[in-house]
Amino acid sequence: MSGTYGKLVVRCTAGALPFALAAVAWAAEPAVTPARDGVVETFSEVSEVGYTPEQFFAIQQGMFDMLSADLPDATFDSTVRIEFSDEELAQLEITPVGEVAPLRVGLVKSLGAGISLSDPSTTRASKNSRGKGTGTAQETADGLYVWAQAVSADGAGGLRIHLENVNLTNGAELYFFSPEGETYGPYTAMGPSGDGEFWTESVFSETGIVMLKAQTRADLRGSSFTMTEVGYISRAFVESTITAASFCGNVACIVDASCYAAANNIRDAIAKMEWIAGPYIYTCSGGLLTDSNATLNNFFLTANHCFSKTATAKNVSFYWRFRTSSCNGACPSNSGWPYKTTGSTVRSTNRRGDYTLVTLNTNPPAGSVFLGWTSAAVANTNGVALKRVSNPQFGPQVYSEQNVDTSKPTCTGWPRGERIYSQDTLGATDGGSSGSPVVRQDTSQVVGQLSGACGYNPGDPCDAANNATVDGAFAYYWASVQPYLAP
Repeated sequence: MSGTYGKLVVRCTAGALPFALAAVAWAAEPAVTPARDGVVETFSEVSEVGYTPEQFFAIQQGMFDMLSADLPDATFDSTVRIEFSDEELAQLEITPVGEVAPLRVGLVKSLGAGISLSDPSTTRASKNSRGKGTGTAQETADGLYVWAQAVSADGAGGLRIHLENVNLTNGAELYFFSPEGETYGPYTAMGPSGDGEFWTESVFSETGIVMLKAQTRADLRGSSFTMTEVGYISRAFVESTITAASFCGNVACIVDASCYAAANNIRDAIAKMEWIAGPYIYTCSGGLLTDSNATLNNFFLTANHCFSKTATAKNVSFYWRFRTSSCNGACPSNSGWPYKTTGSTVRSTNRRGDYTLVTLNTNPPAGSVFLGWTSAAVANTNGVALKRVSNPQFGPQVYSEQNVDTSKPTCTGWPRGERIYSQDTLGATDGGSSGSPVVRQDTSQVVGQLSGACGYNPGDPCDAANNATVDGAFAYYWASVQPYLAP
């Protein structure tokens, strides 16, 4: 996906001053109070709760075997096929130069009037789809009742389904799965958020199946929901491969995190994210933070320009430890990835400092690292050595190192102090790296998170001499997150 960058890119322009920069326009935001005198800090911890891969695979296999056995015979006869034009897919190639925007990895398409369980006879197929779209109901051999609808998109790397008006009886359960075996659910009652609206998790297949299992015919008839949209993840971001010139499809200067021992103490905190907002599916990176809060835990830090609203945060999927199993080893597969959770709630966010702090709705996997942090400022201390792990291009973890460089010119709208300017000394970041925590090399404490790059050649992630890597400064917005992290 050459030329596509999901971190903010600001290009230097020629002018009277040697480093005149393109302006970044900010909407009105609440003021962020700078941190108080006195350093507050924590150090990393390892979680003792969460699931293991073995538990994940066992659950997946059990659900898939059950659903496959009960799948109505004619399910695929009424498959709704979603079509995307070349013009629509080209929107994923647009480089958001000069604007705050995460990397696009997919598209959303409406199902028109939707596919409704409550009244399938009135369902109207979208003009962008082919198929009956009425679903198939059937009584199972053991006396249960099921309804299923298959949705397919040729060339898709993955699919998600938007469900609305969800209202299931106590005897009904909803599932979403692929023919290849990825299975999610059960969704019950009014869905995970209790408001009757949610996006399913992604299955990495051209086909996804929505199935309702009901204890009785009355449960089937008494349950209702509408499938209103389909999320399509581009195969270009799913099928990463190692070539002689690159690591899993990245540009040449990007390096595999599995090759560097210095990454080992932070990599189990990092997740790539995938979420839907408006007409697109996006990706960024982020990481777990430790805290002293007795009531709210599972804190996760990313960038404000990635997302900032709980309405969006609730559909974010977190892919933990998405990396190669050995240095420059085989690129990992998204399909069936065992370290995956979905859902979060925004606790604090601001464009100034470009941060979003959320709490996860589900524990991360067992053994996850919660990164320590420090409120001590580094933005104006030249030479402080930094490091990070991120997931550019929706791919596996990469590693990079930076040194704080106070000689780097600042971008308009990104003042030093609010932001940390540094120069890459090893590796690099790219689209999808936005939000990744940056830590001190000596203490592995978080001091900020990635906003993007600015300079004379920001379209080239490998041009460290002419560009700066820019992070939102944790010290700047510390007073705003302290009530959550250290009340």
